[in-house]
Amino acid sequence: MEKKTIARRNFLGGLLKAGALLPLTGTAALAAAAPRPEHDYTASAIPDRVILNITKDPSTMAAITWRSNTTAPAYVEYAIADAHPEFTAKAVRVAAKTDALQHNTLQVQYHSITLTGLQPDTLYAYRAGSENGWSEWFQFRTAAASGKLSFIYLGDAQTGIRPFWSRVIRKAYSRLPEAQLIIHAGDLVNRANNDDEWGQWFEAGGYIHSSVPSLVTPGNHEYTHDDGLPHLSVFWKKQFTLPEGNTGHDALEGTVFYTDIQGVRFISLNTMMMEEATSTALLTAQQQWLEDALSKNPHPWTVVTMHHPVFSTKKGRYNEKVRTWCKPLFDKYKVDIVLQGHDHAYGRGMQRIAPYGTMYVVSVSGSKMYEHEQMEWADIVAGHQQLYHLVTIDRKQLVFSSYLATGELFDTFTLEKHPGRRNRITDSKHHPHL
Repeated sequence: MEKKTIARRNFLGGLLKAGALLPLTGTAALAAAAPRPEHDYTASAIPDRVILNITKDPSTMAAITWRSNTTAPAYVEYAIADAHPEFTAKAVRVAAKTDALQHNTLQVQYHSITLTGLQPDTLYAYRAGSENGWSEWFQFRTAAASGKLSFIYLGDAQTGIRPFWSRVIRKAYSRLPEAQLIIHAGDLVNRANNDDEWGQWFEAGGYIHSSVPSLVTPGNHEYTHDDGLPHLSVFWKKQFTLPEGNTGHDALEGTVFYTDIQGVRFISLNTMMMEEATSTALLTAQQQWLEDALSKNPHPWTVVTMHHPVFSTKKGRYNEKVRTWCKPLFDKYKVDIVLQGHDHAYGRGMQRIAPYGTMYVVSVSGSKMYEHEQMEWADIVAGHQQLYHLVTIDRKQLVFSSYLATGELFDTFTLEKHPGRRNRITDSKHHPHL
């Protein structure tokens, strides 16, 4: 028996060293222990890291970003998709913008373009590249002017991205391939300026990134503190083409914005620039921007995404500045749901802490797990599980469903909108895996 035990330990140890097995112990150190994968993320003339970004109006616009190692003029060719491959004869070629990025020994070209004048609820095909190399043809559907809307929400990917997070985003997409966007609530990677980790993130999502618009909001791990001050990743604004926020502060642009899709206003906030703002000017600017975005919202539904949660899944992790600067406005303008990350556990609650029916959700999709405990604000707190969430908004009803990485339904609830009254929740409390 003793020899078998030793052999089993040696086998498991080998898997751990290879990054094939990662026990969920609840500690950040163990989750981050997976070694750097032996994979080549060197840019070439063939476009890679192609991503479809959210725009101000996804019914008529599409923003596309990719990278290569060539300075040759870059283009996007696009057309209304057709089952016959001769659709390419009708493709329109549009010149893209090219920006060089040099960071340490890395030298690469990023290319971006925003297509405008598209037709709502229409399937388009596109490819990106240059005469030195082209991507495959991708397809995406523009948003409709109104009607049922479905999207995917993912908490922190951060660690174990290639070996573990890949299965989560792929499982979510396989269950909801017609999603109109994917929300990534910060901490997409662990080290803001590590090109290998960004390579893992793009590889894990693959063509999903190229086919479904991504709404990304930054977390604390998208920032460095080399001089003691927060600096956004050198990759962020190069690889994501996001709506302009018109905040008046460069530190907020590319991270604070909104998009309107089929009767829903989606708002991205930068909580790092709340928790670690070097001046009250940044705090005030973001708060004023938020109030303007909320007060002038013409749509019945409001979804906010940000990284640091208003209410946390363990005592001692509250983000007081976020709560102080955001929650009064969420209450005042009756925000429907706030989607967050950071705590590496799952929690959601509304009835005990939101007088106007705002549902607060915290989640994690990667392999890094934190300890959690039952909290006074929450209807449910759970942990040590990779999760993805599918959300559907149809007229006066929002249906939120949480799934385990293995596909089982974990939790679900429905919000019903009643003008002039707080949202009503129907809580199924379906979480047999607790």
